[in-house]
Amino acid sequence: MLSAGSTLPVQSVKACVVYDSETGEIHHQHKVLTLVGGREPGEGEMAEHAIRALRTRRNPPVGKFDVLHVAPGLLETGKKCRVDVKNKTLVVDA
Repeated sequence: MLSAGSTLPVQSVKACVVYDSETGEIHHQHKVLTLVGGREPGEGEMAEHAIRALRTRRNPPVGKFDVLHVAPGLLETGKKCRVDVKNKTLVVDA
């Protein structure tokens, strides 16, 4: 017989995207879920981890990249997104 454990409460969910600073093309979406009692990363730490994840891929993209912190709910599966580089905002294409 299998038994399930209790669900731990979530303290926060944060997200950011790594994008080409000239075209706005998003190359990586990065989400961090922190459980209650866990250490919540700062934006700088999240940005470092996101860029490192992009650069350690096989055949990583080249270019100048920037990081935009966004509300996690904006990054929906199956939706194409890009960054408006002038306004530094996330644009969700329909």
